[in-house]
Amino acid sequence: MRIVVCLTQVLDPEIPPSEFRLDSQRKAVAEGVGRLVLNIFDENALEVALQLRERVVERASEDRVTEPVEIIAITVGPPSAADILRKALSVRADRAILIVAPEGVPLNGFMVARLLAAAVRKLQPVDLVLCGREAGEWHGGQVGAFLAEELGWAGVSFVARVEVEEGGGFLMRRQSDDGWEIVRAARPAVATVTNDETNVPRLPKVRDTLLAARAEIPRWTVSELVGDPSVFPQGAPLEVREMFIPSSSKVCEMIEGETIEEKAARLIHELRRRRIL
Repeated sequence: MRIVVCLTQVLDPEIPPSEFRLDSQRKAVAEGVGRLVLNIFDENALEVALQLRERVVERASEDRVTEPVEIIAITVGPPSAADILRKALSVRADRAILIVAPEGVPLNGFMVARLLAAAVRKLQPVDLVLCGREAGEWHGGQVGAFLAEELGWAGVSFVARVEVEEGGGFLMRRQSDDGWEIVRAARPAVATVTNDETNVPRLPKVRDTLLAARAEIPRWTVSELVGDPSVFPQGAPLEVREMFIPSSSKVCEMIEGETIEEKAARLIHELRRRRIL
């Protein structure tokens, strides 16, 4: 079984607000602000893949049947995105591949999905593709669905756990508005993974982290995957007209009075005057 886990590099969401800056000309986060990290929902997807491999290997050993499971981490991004791939290797992903994004070309969800789909086809046979449910900066939640459509595979969203069915398909536990659902999906399939108490990302061992730091990570170019760049639509379907940090002001007004009752009466009067009550 071959599992591909799609990863994304995002700005650290824990950055202090006082350090956050925007570049109004580029309509993007200013360069050098904060550190880039692995998207948390992609970490959940990676954990689901690792747990699935452990269960398959355990069941195979009990049945004395060998079913190798390979986990391949892949991302689309600049050379710095190799850091998040090394994190995947440090928790025992088998391989990692970096699709080098073209410089100066903003990639939207559709373009990223098309590149990932081309990579999945190149890695065939692939049984399962896992993505985080959304990226931690824009929260678009588009790539997983676009990828399933591009590949023509079944797509299941908000998955927390994946099991292998006796017939070879997958049983996926997914979150819905009404609770939890169990969805059956035939191979191959795409799933977007949400966070859950059952897929909390594991911590890497020191030895594995050191090995991952020395690992060679292949780089695939856009031309290798899709050839003619005209496969991408001209012009972005979504245009960012303006980006800014909202400003807010706070005013503190003291309620005076000789007694608690007088202060309470004045407070109620002010709240009613401002139509809060």
